[in-house]
Amino acid sequence: MSSILFKVSSYLRVLGKYIGPGFMIAVGYLDPGNWATDMQGGSEYGYRLLFIILMSNLVAIFLQNLTIRLGTVSGYDLASASRRFFPKWINLILYVLAEIGIIATDIAEVIGSAIALNLLFPKLPLPAGVAITAADVLLVLMFYNEEPESEGSQTESSSARLVRYFEIFVMLLVLAVGVCFVIELAYSDIVAVDLFKGFLPSKEIFTDAGCLYSAIGIIGATVMPHNLYLHSFITQGRCQEWRSRRPRGDIKPLVVDPDTISISLERDTSQKVDVPYLARYIESNMKNNLHYGLVDLVFALCFAFFVNCAILIVASSNFFYGPNTQRQSVQDLFSAHDLLNTYLGPPAAIVFALALLCAGQSSTLTATLAGQVIMSGFLGMSSRPWVRRILTRLVAIVPAMVAACVTGREGLSTMLVGSQVALSIQLPFAVVPLIIFTSMERCMKLDLVVEHKDLQPRPYQEKSHKWPKPIIVKNGLITKIVAIILSTILIGLNIYMVVALGLGI
Repeated sequence: MSSILFKVSSYLRVLGKYIGPGFMIAVGYLDPGNWATDMQGGSEYGYRLLFIILMSNLVAIFLQNLTIRLGTVSGYDLASASRRFFPKWINLILYVLAEIGIIATDIAEVIGSAIALNLLFPKLPLPAGVAITAADVLLVLMFYNEEPESEGSQTESSSARLVRYFEIFVMLLVLAVGVCFVIELAYSDIVAVDLFKGFLPSKEIFTDAGCLYSAIGIIGATVMPHNLYLHSFITQGRCQEWRSRRPRGDIKPLVVDPDTISISLERDTSQKVDVPYLARYIESNMKNNLHYGLVDLVFALCFAFFVNCAILIVASSNFFYGPNTQRQSVQDLFSAHDLLNTYLGPPAAIVFALALLCAGQSSTLTATLAGQVIMSGFLGMSSRPWVRRILTRLVAIVPAMVAACVTGREGLSTMLVGSQVALSIQLPFAVVPLIIFTSMERCMKLDLVVEHKDLQPRPYQEKSHKWPKPIIVKNGLITKIVAIILSTILIGLNIYMVVALGLGI
């Protein structure tokens, strides 16, 4: 018994070092865009769209696991992999589409936070709420620095601590959202039988055009494209220690014996490398990263799944199954707040606004970082991170501020819904490249020895065996089949979305 407890405690202790990136991704699955779609779907169709939330979360886990594999094995994020392996014209097209997606994401987060501030402080003008929300970028600039200026251990340790503090801050915001919705669920009158039936597929989802449209909106708001870029980037932070220990040579290595190579280094020095030991060390650490990264992801997205379900359940129980069987359709987050205030009282309405504020603030932090990753990855920008973050934030703030000043509440709500449509349309342009890269052998390889100067691996020479054979971790057949099916479904749903919007369905 004691040995089992020791193994469990040891496992949890190691897992604790990897917890963080999953929650930074999870905030995108409970952002204001999810609130808008879940609230509307729950108020109009009851619990039946819980099945769509469940399926969307499973798809998200599958795709995000591919991003963990991409970042851990190849050392590229999704954007930089596009710049490395795609022709320039394809890379440029994908960059423009990704930038549109990040703008749509950031607009939704900014609008959600501004709405939350207005709900908590009714006298605060909406434009002021947008401006206050924009200030969260200062937190990112102060606390998040994933690019240490030097390779010294002290700088890297200090940077790692700041990144860890930032991850904990985001996790606390996510936890606050979850606590708020536990309180909302306690206020709500829930019929358990109807709730569990909602996790089963129903034909109305596919035969009712309005219900299907809401389902597509939930998918677009849940499986967000910017998270694929961000996760493939931040997961590399857990790999720096063991990746940096790989030998780095200047010229081709000379064979000493079948299991040992001598690598020429700078200043006419050399280093002997035990190839089998090095391969075991690298592969063991890589597998640890893949395993614990997946556990972190599953745990975080299960929490996000609970929050998404809670939002829809609160909307269903209070608005679809309303008092005296009076159904109330939620048009926007303002009306949802007003209805909760009417049916459940002011405390529930305040908790709703606080949860929306925490969700908006946490998701807008990660959206800003995703914008930086996209800009630097696709374009290869070497400017300081804070410059890229400010540029990304300004692009989102300007349209949100215009809507707040010109059209007010109605304009913000329209932009919030429209941003989710843009995300849904952009999603396949992130998913398909992700599937291609994780199935590509020349991308999904981990070299045991890298060049010292520019850290680019030398090509493996099969005949002479002068360079150690890299570790290949590409998608298997089953993964490829599942990925192709998912991408086909996403593309089909987006075609339906475009056609439905064009025909005014």
